[in-house]
Amino acid sequence: MKSTITKMDRKATLQNTKGNSDETNLETSEGCRNIFVEELKEIYFSERASIISIPILIQNAATDELADALKVHLQFTIDHIKRLEEFFNSIGEKDIMLQYEAMYGMPTPQKTAEIKSNPSKK
Repeated sequence: MKSTITKMDRKATLQNTKGNSDETNLETSEGCRNIFVEELKEIYFSERASIISIPILIQNAATDELADALKVHLQFTIDHIKRLEEFFNSIGEKDIMLQYEAMYGMPTPQKTAEIKSNPSKK
């Protein structure tokens, strides 16, 4: 996923906030925070999408070795999602998780079983 904030936007933000005043420094730090949160949001959304697709890959793995490696990767992905959610909660950005649920829905066991049984349909 590409960030919605382009390099030109970032450059313009940094150029507009150059100066020595406290207000300018506050705007710069807020802009950097927003960029950081947007990047983490994209990572979070990608990881959430991965936990839906990895079980399908495990089921269709050609070898047991590949399936085991994917299971380990799935566990790392789940742990990463938990850490991101803890971070978002700690900085007061709980709405990011709600935004994901609103846009994509939560994978229920029924939906996951349906995806596994019909991999061609989503």
